[in-house]
Amino acid sequence: MIKKTALFHDISCYGRCALSVIIPIISVLKLQPVIFPTALLSTHTGGFTDYTFLDLTAEIKKIIAHYNKLNLAPDCVYTGFLGSIEQINIISEYITEQKKRGAFIFVDPVMADNGELYSSYTEEMKNGMIKLAVHADIITPNITEAFFLLGMDCSPPPISQTLADKIIEDLFFLCGYNTKKIVITGVDIKDKGYGAVYGENINGDIIKDSVLTFKREKNYPGSGDIFSAVLCGLILNGAALQKAVETSVEFLNKIIDYTTIEGTPVREGLIFEKFLSELRLTEG
Repeated sequence: MIKKTALFHDISCYGRCALSVIIPIISVLKLQPVIFPTALLSTHTGGFTDYTFLDLTAEIKKIIAHYNKLNLAPDCVYTGFLGSIEQINIISEYITEQKKRGAFIFVDPVMADNGELYSSYTEEMKNGMIKLAVHADIITPNITEAFFLLGMDCSPPPISQTLADKIIEDLFFLCGYNTKKIVITGVDIKDKGYGAVYGENINGDIIKDSVLTFKREKNYPGSGDIFSAVLCGLILNGAALQKAVETSVEFLNKIIDYTTIEGTPVREGLIFEKFLSELRLTEG
């Protein structure tokens, strides 16, 4: 049976990010997307101005109520960009109920980048993200979001391996060790490379590792969404964390390199469509 994945994220009508990239990736990895749009934007916010923004909190309440009436229970709840503390609280309640029914909880705490919290995010919303993380089976913050979740000042890159390890350990502690897997993206480790570091709680032991290559010249909007969607799809299909992280990093780097060579403007996002057919479900 095809697993259903409830996707709480925004829709940017133009620009490759959020649900525009997550839906096709989840689908090609043989999962059924179940959509809960949190906001509707005319374009994404990276490189565009005067974009429109429609908060869909009221609709989320109606969608949840309708799905509950139909007894539509997802196999996974995946959260990304959330537009208000009210949304976070609503989704927190939904996650609690679905987790009782056995759903896998995947939280991408989309709220910051490049050392700064998004302008729409408040301290209350940041704390709300922590509440979601506590209930998650896996969280996938970028390095800036990891610092903010922990209430730490953002250290300029590169960071030491010691600090990277400490952040992983502190995030597990923050989540009360309920979260079993943590993947941090966009990490620049001194003398080692750039990529993702991850940890897994196996019977109380925190196993840490990383998948590092080199930092690409350009930072494209939607990169984190693509990485997390691939990671989520692979894990839901039974891939081990190490294999899922390796595949997600390799896929992202391939499309970054291709998009750069093609000379595509950064604000257009990554040319991922050309490579969707290369995503394969593998063992281990």
